[in-house]
Amino acid sequence: MENRSNRVQQDRVRKLNQVPLRQGPVIYWMSRDQRVDDNWALLYAQELALTLKEPLLVLFCLTPDYLGATAPQYRFMLEGLNELTGRLKKLQITFISLQGNPDQEVARFCRELKAGGLVCDFNPLR
Repeated sequence: MENRSNRVQQDRVRKLNQVPLRQGPVIYWMSRDQRVDDNWALLYAQELALTLKEPLLVLFCLTPDYLGATAPQYRFMLEGLNELTGRLKKLQITFISLQGNPDQEVARFCRELKAGGLVCDFNPLR
């Protein structure tokens, strides 16, 4: 990923609250778009981190009972996340994996880390 400012068109961004950004790491909560390339939420999170001059962290929360997924489905996902971790490491972006209920774990992680902002990817089913 190259460092170009304002690569993400603002009409692609939807603010979910009115909480202003502040100093602290920018967290990209990766859920649906488990990839580095063509990931608009990751690009936007990177832009915010560069603007704030703060680190960018990618966070994934593994839900043990996600939609009745089977062991082979989880294995496939975990193999992909392992590859993703290597790609992010080359870009000097930290990848963090949590396990549990995302609503609780992501909020707890952001509080503990005193995150400057949280970016999540788009879920067309909501």
